[in-house]
Amino acid sequence: MNRPLSPHRYRLHRAGIRNVWQYDEQEFAFGDGRLLLRGKNGAGKSKALEMLLPYLLDGDARALDATGTGRTTLLWLMLDGFEQTNRLGYLWLEFVRTDEEGNDHHLTLGAAVRASQSTRTAKPFFFVTPLRVGEDLHLAVAGQPLPVEQLKTLVGPEYVTDRAVEHRARVARHLFGLTDPARYRNLLHLLHRLRRPTIGDRIDSGGLVSVLAETLPALDDEVVEKVARNLDDLDAVRTDLGRLERTDEALRTFLTGYRGYLHGALRRRADEVNGELERLAEHRRSAGEAVKKVANLRTSEDELTARLDTLTAEADEAETDLAALHASTAYRSLQELGEKRATVTALHSAAATAFKALRQAHSSQEETGRRLTEEARRLGAELVEIGTTHGELLREAERAGLDPAHLGEPAVAPVTPVAGAAVAELTAPDGDFHLVRHSEVLAVDTEACADALLALDSQLDAAGPVIRNRTRDVTELAALIGTTRRAQQEAHEADAARERLEEQADEARERAARRREETAREGQTYTDAVRTWTEQLRRLTGVPLDAVHTLITHDPAEGPLPAHAPDEVADTARSAVEPWLAELGEQRDARAVAVRELAAEQDRLARERKDWEARTDPEPAPPPHRSAPRTPGTGAPLYRLVDFAEGRPAVLRGHLLGAGDLTDHPANGGDDLGDGVLGGHRVIKHRGVQRPPLPALEYAGRGHDFPDLGEDPHRISRMTQAAPEVRQQRRIKRGVVQPKPASGLPPQVTP
Repeated sequence: MNRPLSPHRYRLHRAGIRNVWQYDEQEFAFGDGRLLLRGKNGAGKSKALEMLLPYLLDGDARALDATGTGRTTLLWLMLDGFEQTNRLGYLWLEFVRTDEEGNDHHLTLGAAVRASQSTRTAKPFFFVTPLRVGEDLHLAVAGQPLPVEQLKTLVGPEYVTDRAVEHRARVARHLFGLTDPARYRNLLHLLHRLRRPTIGDRIDSGGLVSVLAETLPALDDEVVEKVARNLDDLDAVRTDLGRLERTDEALRTFLTGYRGYLHGALRRRADEVNGELERLAEHRRSAGEAVKKVANLRTSEDELTARLDTLTAEADEAETDLAALHASTAYRSLQELGEKRATVTALHSAAATAFKALRQAHSSQEETGRRLTEEARRLGAELVEIGTTHGELLREAERAGLDPAHLGEPAVAPVTPVAGAAVAELTAPDGDFHLVRHSEVLAVDTEACADALLALDSQLDAAGPVIRNRTRDVTELAALIGTTRRAQQEAHEADAARERLEEQADEARERAARRREETAREGQTYTDAVRTWTEQLRRLTGVPLDAVHTLITHDPAEGPLPAHAPDEVADTARSAVEPWLAELGEQRDARAVAVRELAAEQDRLARERKDWEARTDPEPAPPPHRSAPRTPGTGAPLYRLVDFAEGRPAVLRGHLLGAGDLTDHPANGGDDLGDGVLGGHRVIKHRGVQRPPLPALEYAGRGHDFPDLGEDPHRISRMTQAAPEVRQQRRIKRGVVQPKPASGLPPQVTP
């Protein structure tokens, strides 16, 4: 169901052309969105429409020519017959709409066209503005067209563009309210089709279906280009597909072996790296524990050394005291001796305790030295193992492409002797000698080892980003493997698509062959029809159509008739018959004027006839021999039923009137009356419906004619004077009237 047009939509209001083609300054006014251009052929009506619509709506200079031949261009419009160097002209359209509140809104679309003789170019600058030409925007300054720079200043540089695509989008948005370029492109396609000059002839000749098919939205240029490229480059596609198949097969073979190699190598290296990392972590934990143990042992050693020094000092003091005691004179004293003995006993007990502690200290020192040596050797072995592992890791890093400098140097902690092997002789308080053997004590520089391990740890931490990058590379490689698999899948799909495209291409070739055959047949049929039509037209009008014959002359071996041939034939035929059509048009106009004049004359005569028919004839005086009244509704007198023929003498009318014939009532109400003939001449004519004339006027009854009186009025007078008596005798015989009575009164007419 069609919706009513919106009363608030834009309508064409004005249009103008300034300094373009043969127009100096011309403004066109539209009436309710419509424009009527009248003029002779060649006056410029078609050129004006081509320059304005739909060019200002789409900015496509290639579609200026309404016939689609491309003969009309902006360069030709601007420089045809123009002798100066440069030329600037303007084309503009003004639209107006009324909103719900009754306010008018204007929108002006225009194009400034600048042409140059030297470069043979014509460049348009499109603008869209609410300013009105002639009121808010003047396109001429001092009689010269407004320069483009001043136009940008007045309108705004953002509303002026030299790109047709941007202009189309702006017109679609501001004028039509469209944001979809496809819809606006379809609308322009419809406008271009409907403005062709042959559209009316094609519809009249039964081509409405083809016209509607042509006005359907055109296929997208990208789709057409893609399909054409696929069809045109089918051989190249087939070659590329073959090369891709070979490449795919080679890649598939290579990737099959390389994938297994990569999987194995990555698995081995990943396992090795994981093992090395685990061992490194274990060594780090062992090194930490060893450092703690070394610190504890060093503390114990210091404590034992201090205690040993104290005990040695006490033993020396005891020996000194004992020697002094033996050397003293008091020793000889018993009391002093007893005291000394008690002291000696106490000292002996203390010495025994100290000796025991010394033995224990020597044992502890020996155990501590042994443990320190074992730990130093174990730490050295672990460092050697770490160095071996680090060397293997370096080799793996080199094979993996990693710079060995990122992994640092292995920690080296040389084992150095702290105390050499020694044998000490100890004297017990009882005087026994005891040999104490001390083994060689080896130690490691824990601080240097810790620094080396920390440096190695820092180096390994610094190598973390590099390892992560390598891990990311491995991930990317896995992704590439997945991409390779997808590429294989896409290759299989490409194979299927290639087969499908080949089938479609074969079908397309078959369809194209059928279409070419059908096109050739239709072209031949069209050519025969055009030849028949031109022959008929030549026989009927004598118009020469040799140019049309030249256009349809085509060798079938060269292919079907070109698609543009019908339009060219139509244009050529139209150009050939235009003079004849113009002459026929002038004749038609003259005949139309004559018909109108005759119709007016006919109307005048009809009115005059109606006026005369409305008038009533004066009733003549009744004859003296008839005085009986006539019964109403039994018929009309003869003078109301007949008229005198043209050219009859007035004396004849007087004689008929005097004889009383015009007041008689004919039989059957006058239905049997025809035209009366007297002496071979028509005297009266019937007023009613036209009938074939009777041989003679039935004067008093049927079967009696007027005698041939010629043109003698005296003979006519005598005959009319004797006519009443003859008529009376005939009426008496028929019983219509009674004989005249003796009183001399006229006979009574029987009704």
